[in-house]
Amino acid sequence: MNRIGVALAVMLLFLSGCSPISVRTDYDHEVNFSAYKTYRWMPPPKKRAKKSVRKGSLLDTRVRRAVEAELESRGYTVKTSGRADALLAYHVGVRDRIDVEHYGYGYGYWGRRTHVHRYKEGTIVIDIVDPEARQLIWRGAAAGAVGHPQPNPEKVKKAVAKIFEDYPPQ
Repeated sequence: MNRIGVALAVMLLFLSGCSPISVRTDYDHEVNFSAYKTYRWMPPPKKRAKKSVRKGSLLDTRVRRAVEAELESRGYTVKTSGRADALLAYHVGVRDRIDVEHYGYGYGYWGRRTHVHRYKEGTIVIDIVDPEARQLIWRGAAAGAVGHPQPNPEKVKKAVAKIFEDYPPQ
């Protein structure tokens, strides 16, 4: 590999470590979120999707701990049994992504370069459901480049913190 190739590979490794996390949230504007003080995790579906996260896996534990820490810092209490004000569920996914960038100047091939960057994008979706109405009342999602299908605990914490940045909605 020539010097330019090595420099480009090092730059890509550096950039993937500080890639941005994009966040989206949506909620039912008619809901009074101050009425929710306790929550319980929803049980996993009886028929698990082929690529879903197994309960008790490292990723499952990391996501649950990060969500619980964020909600606890906002005054919410997790309940392991009995009635709770809200139910929580989460979903994660990883997919292959490709970014193609053309740069340079000139006519024809001379002076123009194309850079192809292949990476994996991880997504965490967190849902809050009203148990009485059986309705989704809030959803937050974060997506960003991941270096491995099992992201490290700090990346999970950072993504979950960004999802809950504006929770509860005003």
